[in-house]
Amino acid sequence: MVTQPPARGQAADAMRLRPYRIAFLRSIEIQQTAPYLGRLHDTFDADGVEARLYYTDGTCGPQDFPGEAVKLSPDVTAGQIVTHLLGWRADAVVSLSIADENALRDALVKEELVAHGIPMVMHSVSATRRLANKWDTKELVRSFGLDTPHGMLLDGDLLNGRSLAVPSYGELVERSARQFGFPLLTKPLWDCLANGVSFIDSVADLTAYLHAPYDGNVVLEKCLRGELCSVEVIGRAGQYVVQPLIWKGATGGKPEFTFGQLRYSAPRTDAETDFLPVAEALRTMCGEIGIEGAAEIEMIYAAGTYQIIEINPRVSGSTTLSIAASGCNTYACLTEMVRGTWSADRARTLEQSERRLAFQFPLAHTAPEAVSAMRSELDLVRATTLHIDGREHGNAIISCTLADAPGLAARMRALNARHALVPEDLIQQIDEVVRRALDGPDTAPAPLSAVL
Repeated sequence: MVTQPPARGQAADAMRLRPYRIAFLRSIEIQQTAPYLGRLHDTFDADGVEARLYYTDGTCGPQDFPGEAVKLSPDVTAGQIVTHLLGWRADAVVSLSIADENALRDALVKEELVAHGIPMVMHSVSATRRLANKWDTKELVRSFGLDTPHGMLLDGDLLNGRSLAVPSYGELVERSARQFGFPLLTKPLWDCLANGVSFIDSVADLTAYLHAPYDGNVVLEKCLRGELCSVEVIGRAGQYVVQPLIWKGATGGKPEFTFGQLRYSAPRTDAETDFLPVAEALRTMCGEIGIEGAAEIEMIYAAGTYQIIEINPRVSGSTTLSIAASGCNTYACLTEMVRGTWSADRARTLEQSERRLAFQFPLAHTAPEAVSAMRSELDLVRATTLHIDGREHGNAIISCTLADAPGLAARMRALNARHALVPEDLIQQIDEVVRRALDGPDTAPAPLSAVL
């Protein structure tokens, strides 16, 4: 029998019982959840919740998670995780895993836990599989009346000569490519985080690709010129919060490093008006396919239309920025879901929270004195070093209210004069975003010309 979570304010009564145990599953460095996951410490303490993190990558110190932590092997299976959870006598489980293959593993964990009466916040296996597969995602969003770039599924066996010989298959690909129009992208069917993406700018590029194709199935897709953006949806069973839009830069050329340029969230009247019917369609889709937890929808905004390119069935690298912009703590929402206190009213209330401007950008360095100065002079959400593909990348997230926004650029320039944190071009971009949010036209800021 599952122990019921103690109500808030009943910590004394909870002490007479075994604490309510919530396990969190994580597959990349937990530091990327800072500071918002750590802020649940006081809530857990007040409500008699004992939290434990099961993670597979990086390190986790006392300051990184509001509870104890156990490191598992990176190749741990769903069945092995269930064994750990049962051994600890977990009462509830929350998935925070990245990337998609780990989200799928966690969905399998959820399915196994049903037999033990242990609730878990994670999408269904069916929903996770469909969203982790890029072609299935395209067909899914089309079925709900949502737009997605033209494309086709390329069979890796046929392209690499591993199965039935189909000499005309290459011609089919070339004809389809001409119909879609260049430039094009090829994206591995199951991989994510922009891994394995190829940019095809011409017929010559396509011919070269077909002579040495990716060793697996890929989606061939029209590369649209527009703005890359995303939105996080949190909730379950029709009770969803749609977080503010996150803007990530121009599209239409070769893929760039994910965190190498400015990302931001700020009011954009025209773009947000265009997004309203998309948001409603996403709510419907999430409810019908079994989304429970968080999902990130990646889109390209062009000519007033949102084209969906991927859906990540999990929290993402944009989660912290989303929280900074809305004040709606994704991790707190997931915990409320697993404890049974989530509701449609709660989702509506959170979605109506006061909007803030939020910015994420690369830093030249994260020297302690510079970070201390940022914390003192800006509303610093986080300054950290991201570890990606064996390299270190300085990165910061800041936020501000609309009332404080007019002086943001001046404060950043003053900091920059002392600590040389960012290129001037980036500060100019931020200033443009602020001006547009306050009273300017709804146009995209100029691209960052100097990437750290």
